[in-house]
Formats: sequence, structure tokens, C-alpha cells
Amino acid sequence: MKKISKIIIMGSLFGMGLDALEFGSMGNISTSMGGAGVALRNSQWALYYNPALLGMDRKSRFAYSFGANVRETNLLGLANINVDDVKNISVGSHSSSGISGAFLTGASGVSSGGNADVFKELGDIKTLLGNAIGGAQGSKISSATSIDDAIKQFKAATLTDGSLNSSGLRAFDYLQTQMLDAIDKSGEDTGILKSVVKNLTPSQVNGIADLIQKGDSGNVNVGDVLSALGSVKLTPDGATEDLIKNISSIKNALDKNDLSANTQNGLVGQIGGNGPDGRGAIAFGVFGSAFISASASFDPSHNQIIASSDGSYVKVDINDNEIVLSNSTKADYDNHSILSDSAQHQLHVTGLTLGEIPIGYGQAFSTPIGNFSIGFVAKYIFALGESINKTGSFSSISDGYSGNDFGSISPQNTFGIDIGGLYNYGGFNIGIVAKDINSPSISVNDNQKIILDPQVRAGISYEWRFLSLAMDMDLKPNNTLSYLSPKNQMIGGGVMFDFKYIDLRFGSMYDLASKAGEGVILTGGINILGFLDLALQSNLKLTDVSGTRIPSYISLKVGGGFSW
Repeated sequence: MKKISKIIIMGSLFGMGLDALEFGSMGNISTSMGGAGVALRNSQWALYYNPALLGMDRKSRFAYSFGANVRETNLLGLANINVDDVKNISVGSHSSSGISGAFLTGASGVSSGGNADVFKELGDIKTLLGNAIGGAQGSKISSATSIDDAIKQFKAATLTDGSLNSSGLRAFDYLQTQMLDAIDKSGEDTGILKSVVKNLTPSQVNGIADLIQKGDSGNVNVGDVLSALGSVKLTPDGATEDLIKNISSIKNALDKNDLSANTQNGLVGQIGGNGPDGRGAIAFGVFGSAFISASASFDPSHNQIIASSDGSYVKVDINDNEIVLSNSTKADYDNHSILSDSAQHQLHVTGLTLGEIPIGYGQAFSTPIGNFSIGFVAKYIFALGESINKTGSFSSISDGYSGNDFGSISPQNTFGIDIGGLYNYGGFNIGIVAKDINSPSISVNDNQKIILDPQVRAGISYEWRFLSLAMDMDLKPNNTLSYLSPKNQMIGGGVMFDFKYIDLRFGSMYDLASKAGEGVILTGGINILGFLDLALQSNLKLTDVSGTRIPSYISLKVGGGFSW
């Protein structure tokens, strides 16, 4: 399991993907209004969201914004895992909750006392089995000449679903009750043994007798227990709760995992225009962004959790809120275990850094039915990109990784073109923008390229005095750097209350194409006196990291802006 964590964490440092970027979020105002900005005239970030807004803007503006966001799927929960506890599932005294080691320790000499353990509290095995059956047959078992003979008579007298003893109890119920009582009386650290006993079934009654006999003769490991009982079920109960959470976290990460992060920072300046039919506004800026995403995909033929334990092989299955341990074989381990050396897992990592210097202009025209504006942006792009793809077992991927895998990163120079349109009537606005219409490409290692495909987004807004309402939607899915969720299509909106010395903003957004499961993302922001602006985005899905519940998607930006 250490290999799993190492591979995933290693991938998390960089990113994955070779197909473009989502629309993104620049500046604090739109970030806190559900990402809406294509038709929002009351914003300093027209240069990024829609240059057609410049055609109708009479104001000069300046703004700055710095921040980052992180989205994770089933990875942060791995930080809680005690790897040794998962690797060494044992059930019994002086043991951790792992998949190897003694099942029950210090189990010698029940009738003569021996070491302290739960079997000592069960008393004489022959008497125990005789009482479980009861009646004449029970007396015969109790007086058997040897334990082996008592076990043989017990099995012969007991039906699979459990015979009734003289007290009207099934033999299974009697043995289970006695074992639970013995665990409580022993005062020993019984690990997850109590959960095992609680989840036994009547069909395992004969296996219980074999288990007790083995415990009387010495240490019993997990393979012995599974041979006697067939399988072991664990449900949340004291010592088992953390183990179940750990195994569930690993299982979820195997099913799907992703870690994506980006930072988008910028400075923009704008020289105001004369409005419709006059000179439009001119804007310029400096944008710096870095995009990161990481995922591991697992060999579909090696997707079972099977571990080696004291020469035995144990399969771990997750069913709802319980774990089932069962015997496995070396062949199953080799052919199906995620830990097998023959597995062909894949690690995908890529990183992209962009520097942009955009210059934009918009021109508006008045008509009897409203105002129309068009705008364009030309931007110089400086980029660095790198990609790593590895295939093999956990051992081969982890042992074969080094910093040299990134090779020499060569800077790339290219350019991009954005165009936009806007219709305005009073306080009502409809906008549309197409970014990177020339599909700039960035070369990375292994003769691969990252293509910045065109992004098309439409927006609508209404502005009245201090109130602004806005909503945007991507008109087509965008490619992303995420292996788990390769498409992104955002819809979102919000409201802004813009007073003289303070403004407040609220909104929400949702990714229609996401497979990461982040759900609805709530947004909000506040600006005080122009120079101090905070914007926050967060979803409602929380992940437990070392006892602290944090959102699986979170974005924070700090900035400010002035208009005059």
C-alpha cells in the first residue's frame, strides 16, 4: 500500500493531460459570481471574459488578482491511512489492525492456564462443545477421551444451521455468546476479534470449533482463521472503524482518483472609451497561470485487493459499510491483485505554465433596437509544458521514477486571438465570446503537444443602480488537463451589490460534464474600499484529512480594483 500512496502523491506534484484547458476564472468579481463575466459590464476584467464589453465602457479601470484553486477526488482521504495497519490485518491480542501477523496470540494451554488470552476464559473445550449441544449427546462430547474426538462428535451432532441444545439455543448462538463473553472478561487487547465474532453466521458453527481447537494449540494466523471459517466479515465496531475507513479510502481511490490545481493571476489596465459610436476602450494586461492535474489508472485485470499474509493470501472485499476477508491463492494474487508485479497500471502526469500579455479593443454601435459591440484580443503566450506517462506495477513505476523523467523543459512562444460580441438595451446585456480561436499549440516531451482548443461561452446580465445580476454558460464542452474528468462545461451565475465603499457578491456554479463529483460550487466575495478584495469558491462535499473536514473543491483569490 505504500507503493500506492507513493505513486499517487508523486503524480499529484505535476499533472496530466494533452488537450487544452477549461475557460478558467480570472479576477475576483466573476470568481465570486459563479464564474459569470461574459455580459457583466460592471467589472474590470472585460479583457479576459469578453473584449466586446470594452466597446461600451466609458470608465478607466485597474485591477489585480492572485489566487489558486484545488479539486481532489478520493486522494486526500489517503492522508489519514496508517499504511502498516492496512498492510498487516490481524485480529487479536497485541496486534494492529492489519493483513498479516497472528490472529490470536498467546493462545497455548487453555485448560492449564497458559498465557492470558480469550481462550482461557472459555474453559475446557470439551465441556464448552458439550454444553453447546446439550442433552445426552452433549454429555458424551464433554466426556470424550480427547479434544479431537470431542470436535469430531460435535461436528457429527451439529447441523449447518445449528442444532438446539437443552436450553433451547442453537449451538451456534451458545458458542458465539460464550466467545463474546470471554472477550469481555479477558481484559486483553483483542484488536478486531470482537467484530469478527459478532459477524459470524450459523453456517460457520463447525469452523468455530476448529478455530477454538487451533487457538488452544498455539498462535492462529489469518490464513488459519479463513480456512476454518471460510470468510471473515468486519463491520464498524471500535477497533474496526478506522480499518474500514482505510480500506474504503483505498477502494475509492482505485475506482477513480484525481488531483487538479491551478493558479491564475493577473494585472489589467483599461483606458475608458466614449461609448457607442465613439472610440471604444483599450485594455492591456499581464496574466500568469499554472495548471496541474494528476491521476493513476489501474489495470482492469488487476483491480482486486489481495495481499500476502504469513505465506497465505487474503482477499479484501468492500460491501457497503463492511469488509469481507476471504482466502485467496498465489495464482489469484499474481493475476488479479493490484500489488502483483505483473500488473500494468498507468501513471499520467503533465504540467503547464502560461504567461500571457493581452491587448484588447472593443467598438460599439447604436441602433434603434439597442447597442451592439464587437471586440478582439491579441495575446502573446509564453508557455512551459511537460508530460509523463508510465506503465507497470507499483514497484516498477515507483522504482523507475526519477527527476530525469522530466527531461529538459523548453519554453514555447505562440499567440492567441479572442473575439467577442455584446448586445445592450438599457440595463440588459447578452454576450458571447470565443477564446483562442486560432488553437495555439504547445510542444511537450515525447513529441506530444498541448492544444489550446477554442472555448465558446455565452452570458446574460442585468444591471440597475447598485445591483448586478449575471449568468454564463459554456456552449460546448472544453477539454481539460484531468485524466479522470477530461471534459468541462460550466454554468453559473450570481448577484453583486455595489455600494460606494463596499460591494458584496454571491453565486453558484456547476460543471455539467464533470466526472469528479464536486457537485454544486458556492461562491462569494467582498470588496472594501477598492484595494482589498476577497473571493471564495467551495463545494459542499467534504473530505476528512487528519480529522479536519475540508471541501474537495476550493478556490481563494485576493485582489482589488479601481474604476473612475
